[in-house]
Parts: sequence; structure tokens; C-alpha cells
Amino acid sequence: MKSFKKISVTLVALSAFTVVSVHASSAAELELVGQKVAASKAVEAPAVAVKCVNKAAKEDKEQVAVAALSAGLRAHPAALPSLLTAVIKAAPSATDALVSTALDLAPDSSVTIVRVASEANPAKSEAVLAAAVKRAPAMKASMEREMAAVRSRRIVASTAPAAAGLGGGTVTQTPRPVVIPPTQVSSYGGADGGRP
Repeated sequence: MKSFKKISVTLVALSAFTVVSVHASSAAELELVGQKVAASKAVEAPAVAVKCVNKAAKEDKEQVAVAALSAGLRAHPAALPSLLTAVIKAAPSATDALVSTALDLAPDSSVTIVRVASEANPAKSEAVLAAAVKRAPAMKASMEREMAAVRSRRIVASTAPAAAGLGGGTVTQTPRPVVIPPTQVSSYGGADGGRP
């Protein structure tokens, strides 16, 4: 019985060590992701962030996406729209965490964050708006106007393909018949310059 207890205690200790080492390497990996994105040029940062998110395991995608976005925004604040769009499209389930991170790092860009996140992940647009309004209540009217503009662009974009689909995908016009206007003839002598 004592050997069974020793084995079980050893296994518990080894499993605890394994869990700690996995989280430690995960933190190191997150740091490496941040360094990669920060070291890239502003134009290349979205692509580097997407590569890092795509390489991550399914359960780590949210953490990697947040790390990539935060490092990218710290290094390249002007790349906010392209970075946020790229990372949300790479990890759509992490939209809430990504919006929260973006609002923390760029609170003055709340309208831009709402627009970009709503366009990148339309299913989460209401949650994005609610989170942004909670963080910046003074900008509520501007954010709601921006959200209305995003919705109207989405409606216009979705009806155009549907309208083209009604005619088989091509627009056809019926040509108008060529009508020759009648020649005006006047019965008055002075009114027609060609008559005596």
C-alpha cells in the first residue's frame, strides 16, 4: 500500500510540474509572438500576426491573438484598422477579447474600433458596440452613427448580388425602338421658309 501511495504522489507531482512547464512555455511563446509582430514593419504586422494565430493550437488562439494585437498596436499604433481586422478574421471567437484589448491600448480610437470589428465579424457587432459604449460613454452617439453606417453598407452589399441573381447573374436591357420624329409641315405660307 505504501508503494501505491508513493507512486500516486509521484504522479501528482510530475503532472503538476508538467502543467507548470506548459504554462511557462506558453508565456514564453506569447512573448515570442509579441516580439515577432513588434519587430515587423507596420505594413507587414497584420500578416505576421495572422501567421502566429494560425500556427497556434485551437485552445491557445485567443491568447496568441491578444498578444499579437497588443504588441502590434504598441509598436505600430497607426496600423490599428488593418491589425484588428486581420486578427479578428484569424480568430473570430476571440473578438470580444480583441476589442477589449484594442480599447485598452487605443481608447481615443473607439469609433474606429467599433467600425473595424463590426465589419470583420458582423455577428458580434452588437457586443462590440456595447463594450465600446461601456468604455467610452461620451462617444456613444458617434459609435451608434458609425454602427448604422456599417449596417447600411452591409445591407447594400448584400442586396446587389441578390438582385443580379434574379436575372441569372447578368443585367440585360431591352433596346428602345428607333423612332424617327415626324417632319413638321405648316399650311401657312409665311410659316414655312421653303414655300412661296
